[in-house]
Amino acid sequence: MNKDRRVLIVAFDGLRPDMATPDRMPNLARLRAFGVDFTDCRSVFPTETRVNQASLVTGCHPARHGIVANKFVEPTLPGGFINTANFEALTEASDALDGALLHSASLGEVLEDAGGSLAVIGCGTPGGNRLLHHTAPAKGAVNVSAHGRERSATPEDLEWIEARIGPAPAAAMANVGRIDWVARAYRDALVPKRDPSAAILWFSDPDTPYHYRGLASPEADAGIRAGDKALGELLDWRRDSGREDSLQIFALSDHGHVAAIGGPLDVAARMAAAGFRLSESLADGGDAVLVPGSSGSIYCRDADIQRAVVDWLAGQPWAEVILARHMTGAAAAPEGTLPLAAAGIDNARAGDIVFTTLRDGNAGPGGWPGRCLHDNPDIPDGCGLHGGLSREEARPVLAAQGTGLHAGVRIDSPVGLIDVMAMTLALLEIAPPAPLDGRVPAGALRDGSTGEAEPGMAETTNAERAGRRQSLTMTRVGAGRYLDEGRLADPPDLDSLAP
Repeated sequence: MNKDRRVLIVAFDGLRPDMATPDRMPNLARLRAFGVDFTDCRSVFPTETRVNQASLVTGCHPARHGIVANKFVEPTLPGGFINTANFEALTEASDALDGALLHSASLGEVLEDAGGSLAVIGCGTPGGNRLLHHTAPAKGAVNVSAHGRERSATPEDLEWIEARIGPAPAAAMANVGRIDWVARAYRDALVPKRDPSAAILWFSDPDTPYHYRGLASPEADAGIRAGDKALGELLDWRRDSGREDSLQIFALSDHGHVAAIGGPLDVAARMAAAGFRLSESLADGGDAVLVPGSSGSIYCRDADIQRAVVDWLAGQPWAEVILARHMTGAAAAPEGTLPLAAAGIDNARAGDIVFTTLRDGNAGPGGWPGRCLHDNPDIPDGCGLHGGLSREEARPVLAAQGTGLHAGVRIDSPVGLIDVMAMTLALLEIAPPAPLDGRVPAGALRDGSTGEAEPGMAETTNAERAGRRQSLTMTRVGAGRYLDEGRLADPPDLDSLAP
C-alpha cells in the first residue's frame, strides 16, 4: 500500500452532467481541465442512490453486491424488508446479517485489511451514509452524518468533529450550510486528527431540491453552486496545505434525474383491481409483494403467479421495461421479459419481476429533457425522479485530478461508477481481494498506459410478445460492462397516460 497517497471522493447526489456547466460549477470545470474528464460515465440499474453507492464502494454490479434497490426483500431477516434510507433499519439489518449486508468486499474493508482506513462524512440520507462504510463501527473507522449523533454510525467521532468546528446547521432547501459543514468537517477536523487513506464526502444536493422543487428550480441551482464552492475550497486547501502531490480527488454524482409527470400511478390499487392479493410478506399468504416507485419490484408466491402478473403488466400502457427471473417450477422465465442478468441485477434479493414505468426524452418543466410516469406519492408533479433505464438517469458525472492521474485528459469511451473502486485501489497500490466488475480505464492513471480510447461493443438484449418489443443495451469496454439504456419500442404517448 502507498501510505503517502490519499484519495478524496466528493459526491454531488443526483447531479445531471448537462447541469454541471462551467458557469454553475467553475471549480468542477477546473478539476476537469487539469485532470481526467470522464465524459461518458454510467450508473448501475436501478438508478437509485443506495444501489449506486454500493457499486461505488464495491466496484460491482448489484448482482454481486446485493443492494438491488433502495428497498428490497431480504428473506433471511425476520422483518423481510430492508429500507436502505432508514438508518435504524439498515443498522439492524447489518447486525442481523453479521456484517454481510453487502455480498462483496467494500472499500472500507479492503483498506482496513491493507493497513489503511476509509472515512465517510455526509449530509444525504443517514442510511446511505451508513451503507458507504457499513462496517465502520467494527473497524474503528469514521462514519458520521450531519443528521446528528443518533444517525451517525460512529457518534463518538461526530462529538470531536463538533468540538472542532461546531454542530451542523439545520437542513435546508438548498442544503448550503450542511454542504459547507461536511467539507469543513473533513478539512478542518478529520484530516488533522485521523488523515484517512480515503474519504467520501456525500453532498445531499442537488438531489433533494430536484425531487421537491424541480430540476430548474432556484433551490437546485443554489445546491449545485454550493457543492461546487465546497469543491473549490477543497482544491485550494489541497494546494495551500502542501497536499497537491499526495491527495487525489474524484468528483462524481450517482445518477441523473428526469421529471415526474402527473400523479402516482398507484400500481398496488391497479393490481388489486386485477385480482392479485398483495401482502407485506409472502409469508402472509398473499400472491405477491410490491415495492413501488419509478422502477418497481414484485416478489411472487410461485411461478404461476409470476406468469399471471407479467401477463397483466405487459398489457399496461404505462409499463416500460419488464425483467423477470426464471422461477422454480417453470420451464423458463415468462414470455416477453428480459432476464435480470441483462441489467446486472440477478441476485437472490431482486424481485421476481422488476419493471420501469414509461419514460420519454421530451422536455419537462424548465426545458430539461427526460420525463417519466411514476408511483412515488411524495414527489410533486413536474419534480425530479430517477430509478429507471433512461439515458438521462443513467449518466452521472465523473472527473478526477491528482499526481497519480493524467492531466488534461478527456476519456470519451464508456466508464462507470463501478470503476472508481478499481482506480482508488490502483492509486493506493492495493490489489483487490477478488476480481471487480469495474476496471481502471486506459489512459486515466499515470501507470504507463496511453490515453487511446478503448473501443466499446454494444450488447443488446431483446424480448417480444404479441407485438410488444423491448430492449436493454449494455456497452462492454475491456472487462467492464456499462448501462446504456432500456426502452420500449413504439411507446404510447406519455401525456395521455399521466394520472
